[in-house]
Amino acid sequence: MESLSWISALAPWLLTRETALLLVGGFVVGIFSVIIGGGFFISIPLLQFLFPSVSYGAIVGNLKVGSFFRGIGSTITNRKEIDWLGNLLSSVPLVIGTVLGVMVIAHLHQRWMLPAIIAAIALSELAPWLAKRITKGSFQAASLVTGAYAGFLGAGIGIILVALFRLKHPAVERIAHVKIQARFIEWLIGIVAVIAHYFHGNLILALWLVWSVGSFAGGLAGGVLLEKLGAMSGKTQKSVLRLAYLVAIAGALLPFLNWGRGGAR
Repeated sequence: MESLSWISALAPWLLTRETALLLVGGFVVGIFSVIIGGGFFISIPLLQFLFPSVSYGAIVGNLKVGSFFRGIGSTITNRKEIDWLGNLLSSVPLVIGTVLGVMVIAHLHQRWMLPAIIAAIALSELAPWLAKRITKGSFQAASLVTGAYAGFLGAGIGIILVALFRLKHPAVERIAHVKIQARFIEWLIGIVAVIAHYFHGNLILALWLVWSVGSFAGGLAGGVLLEKLGAMSGKTQKSVLRLAYLVAIAGALLPFLNWGRGGAR
């Protein structure tokens, strides 16, 4: 009977407004992440709105669980093309950096989300420029910093990972191969981030469970839509992503508004 205690604790929560919004939100963000990318810029303000009292680390940690489930599909689909051993060895500095990043944000107040969002936007916009300046000599250092950023927030991390691993496979005809490896490594360090958040007490079962169901369904739907409708033009995707930046900044400002009204400590 004790093994079912977590179900009993979860049951009263399952029919609330927050649950419905998490489920729908996870689904919509899942589609957005597959077709456009940058799903964190939409999901972060949603969780800030629904859970204004939880920490920065709890928001990011529970979102990482959703990303983990969303990444299962691509890993299974591309498993025959993944360089398992090579990626595991190359990911050591990324894993170390991820754990360090999680340790930094574990118990920060939501007010720290604003500078993190601004940094993520800057990184997302500058990623193509930065990618050209990563050298083989700076690979390990860049991997450590990239891992730290993955644990700290991780929005737009896929672009940097592709840039990193193109150093090992620079030929144009290898780009598709590199993207598959980058998606796997992003999923791998996502697992590390989830474990680290678990040990810091940031994971909330009733939150990540519902969010992950929506995220997984959205990831599947997004894949189908992308295949049937074709990719949007780069210009359109960039415009939509920049609109998501504004949503993220607005969400990051909420804790300051609540604080000014005496709603936050």
